[in-house]
Amino acid sequence: DIALLQCSSCPSNATQKSTDRTQCDCISNSYYYVINQGGGSLICSACPTGLVRSTDGFGCTADNSTCDTTLTTRVPTESALDGTANTGSSTSVSSQARLAQETCVTCVAGTWSDPDNQRCTPCAKVTPQTGVPSGTISCCSTSAIQDGMCLTYLSGILGTTISPTYLNTFDSPTLSLFFQQHLSAAVYLCRMNLNSTTTQTNNRTLLSNVTACQILANIAAMQFYYPVTNYAYYLYQQYIWGLTSIWNASFARPSIPFLQYPSTYYQEVNSASYNWIPVTFGQNNILQIKLAKYSPTGQYLGLFDAYDAYLLLCGGSYTDGKPSFTFGTHYKKICTIRADTLWSSTLYDTAFFDPYIVFTQSGTSRLLPTPVVIRNYQSDSSTAPNMNGILKLNSAKTLINVIVADDESTWVYHRRFFLIDRISGITQNKELRNIHYAKSIRLLNTLTSDTNYIQPPVIVVEYGELSISDLGKNAVVQARITFETEYRMNLDAHIRSIWIAIGVLCGLSLILAVIETMIWYSRAGKQVIDLGTIGKFFLYVINAVGTIFFIVMAGVSLWWLIFYKRQDALYLVIPTSIQQASFTVLVVVAFVLKSLDILQLIIRQASVDIFFIDWEKPKSGNLNTVSAWRSYFVANEFSEIQTFRRINVTLQLIFVLLLLKVINLENVATIQPEVNLFPSSSDYQPDYNGILRVGIAFSMWLAVALIQYLVYILFYQRRVEDKIINFIDLCSVSNISVFILMDNLYGYYIHGRSPHGLADVNMKDMMLNLNREDNQMIGKRGLQPNSDEQIFIVRVDRAFRLQYETLLQSYQNRILSRLTKKGEEHESEILLASYRNLNEFLCAFMSQSLPIYSYTVRHRYFLEKILNIEFGLRTTPDANGYTESTFFIDVDRNFTKILFCGYENSLFIWNTATFLFIDYFASNYVLAAIITYLLNLIAEKLRVSLGQRNLSKKTLIPKNFLI
Repeated sequence: DIALLQCSSCPSNATQKSTDRTQCDCISNSYYYVINQGGGSLICSACPTGLVRSTDGFGCTADNSTCDTTLTTRVPTESALDGTANTGSSTSVSSQARLAQETCVTCVAGTWSDPDNQRCTPCAKVTPQTGVPSGTISCCSTSAIQDGMCLTYLSGILGTTISPTYLNTFDSPTLSLFFQQHLSAAVYLCRMNLNSTTTQTNNRTLLSNVTACQILANIAAMQFYYPVTNYAYYLYQQYIWGLTSIWNASFARPSIPFLQYPSTYYQEVNSASYNWIPVTFGQNNILQIKLAKYSPTGQYLGLFDAYDAYLLLCGGSYTDGKPSFTFGTHYKKICTIRADTLWSSTLYDTAFFDPYIVFTQSGTSRLLPTPVVIRNYQSDSSTAPNMNGILKLNSAKTLINVIVADDESTWVYHRRFFLIDRISGITQNKELRNIHYAKSIRLLNTLTSDTNYIQPPVIVVEYGELSISDLGKNAVVQARITFETEYRMNLDAHIRSIWIAIGVLCGLSLILAVIETMIWYSRAGKQVIDLGTIGKFFLYVINAVGTIFFIVMAGVSLWWLIFYKRQDALYLVIPTSIQQASFTVLVVVAFVLKSLDILQLIIRQASVDIFFIDWEKPKSGNLNTVSAWRSYFVANEFSEIQTFRRINVTLQLIFVLLLLKVINLENVATIQPEVNLFPSSSDYQPDYNGILRVGIAFSMWLAVALIQYLVYILFYQRRVEDKIINFIDLCSVSNISVFILMDNLYGYYIHGRSPHGLADVNMKDMMLNLNREDNQMIGKRGLQPNSDEQIFIVRVDRAFRLQYETLLQSYQNRILSRLTKKGEEHESEILLASYRNLNEFLCAFMSQSLPIYSYTVRHRYFLEKILNIEFGLRTTPDANGYTESTFFIDVDRNFTKILFCGYENSLFIWNTATFLFIDYFASNYVLAAIITYLLNLIAEKLRVSLGQRNLSKKTLIPKNFLI
């Protein structure tokens, strides 16, 4: 059965034709045709003894005549034109055999011999009838001939007169010659002999004309199933498919192609009980889509594999098309074709296709129809439900409003489609004025939520239009012709899990932000919650939430990369662009928040209170004999290490690009389950996916960063140089200590007091001093006697801070005064005096020479290290009015938090987020590397510039000396 594409039994006394397996024939010529409409629409009855089937097959005869058939007006006939048999008997009912014997007769006026010279026929080739022939068969008039057939005796079969619409569906509709020639005949002949008796008998005696029904279906497809009165689909639905008096839901409609799925189809395939097509496909299996192909005039041309040569106007072959149906591979092919080529090339013929999917269930191969969604479809209410929106049209079919509604449940699903229509645009003067072509075809494959079943694939087709005015311009079709295969599933549970993780972790980050704000509140010496405290809380929230979004983004991308690429049987697909919106939010938010965090980090580090304590004693009591170059030298070295990091960003980018672009690990991010790092020119290269690109890029970035960090810690820092230790050594050699307060009551101290007492010495004395220190002939460098600890976390009390603030304010006021009165030497003297007062105060404080401003030195408790908080501090005066500061020995080098290297993690996350953010939207690792390098360079330059300005402002060292 070419309509149902299934095997059906031939009726009684009939068997399958050996020459055409889609037809039934009587088992021998001793049976005649009671009815024969092609296919299985056949009733055979036995001829009386001694007679055989007549020439036309509809009666029984004895051959006893001779006739010269070379004359077109002489035929051997078995009955008179009025239907009376030559023996004198007539057929009273259709089930009674017409008995006759051949007689040579001359055709009367208005008739002629048929092409086989078997009998005289009316003016048309075929005169279909539904019952007993009339007494006299009249010659058909021209208006009664449709599709080469005389429809005089079928005019009343529908019970009403029809007036078909012969308009095509182009932007400027015209009368179609093909529709005029075939539409009416197709309706009548498809409807012919449909009645409740013949359609529901067990021996299947349906009498509809097979090719007529297919022609009607083809015209409906060319009119985009427009369901308005007298259009082809309306006539099909009204007089063929929708006849409730004929069809029973429990019976199939044999030989009648079904064109539209019921409105409940979407709910059926998306219900929890759906179990039609089990997932038995692996990553290298071929999704078997078959196409039943029909000619424009309804002939069944065969069943073909739907490789892209049949689904894409760009053409192709088995090798090219195979990847498009490799299960799990997202395929996309794009081409452009010249208008005149589409118009007239023999490469593109008009044919119609009904798609099917082949699958295995319980060890049996099955064939299941698959739906087609025509984007150009319009309902009878002038809406376009298949356009992911509702197009409101007025009577002139001009767009007046668009309502966005991305809801597949509103789609109308059909069965038949075409690739190119060069028929309906032919007008009455036989001129081709318009064509339709499939400019976009998407094959949507949907896995169920439990991944045990796959829904019938949906073929989504959108048609474009070309007019005769496009010819002669050598124009390329403006809209790209595309074919793509997409796999999808309901990922709501996965997306919900992502946002649950975000919610829980962000809740924890808020708690962490509160704790950090409380710690800062204590270190800042705050006594009331003010706007500064609230602002600090939001900065901590930005840092924590940005980190959380980055971690979740990296985790999700790695999870998808690993499980998508490692699956043998497909159970996970790449999210669609809409489903991927949540991941896009992660990428954007992580980048924006971490960028803000780095900006506030630069500002905070570049605004610390810093002072270089000079321990050098003046010679001969003259204060002006103390050299300033030592302070300048230490300040320059401090300026240089402000942006020092253990992970070199330039090397990081070079090695990441080497892995991704040279070793081709970028190809891991293609939308196919298998991995092919070095595809050949003949291999199909799928598109990249943003999530997979983030996953592979992050893994490479993390691997290179870890290797860099370990090489620096285990080798470079030990065997080549340690910039932090070198700076501390420089401080000791220069007899300069560094006192830093990041907050009002919290900071760091680097003890650089030289054990030699003097550092401003000649080369000989310098070498002797270093030699004595190597031989342990003098004291140690530590703050405490016989100790080597030089780095401390400082927690000062309020009394110290008040005195320090007073001296610092006087010092800074003098700096501002000097800037406004540059030429006055007196101002410089006052400034130097203020500087010496602050320097002497700090020297005395560090030397424990000020009983009222004392301090203790101890190690941090384990819990203090874990929580980065200080316990047991006395911030109020004792009975004697004294307070006490605390110096914590900084074995973990916490003082590097005033440098970039102290926030290596934050900077690493920011650099990574920048790289991933750029590539996610640009799909270009090289561009991402360039922008990441530039942004990192800008951050370094900004940090150095602001840091040098801060040094110049607070240490009396001119900025032009900081190089």
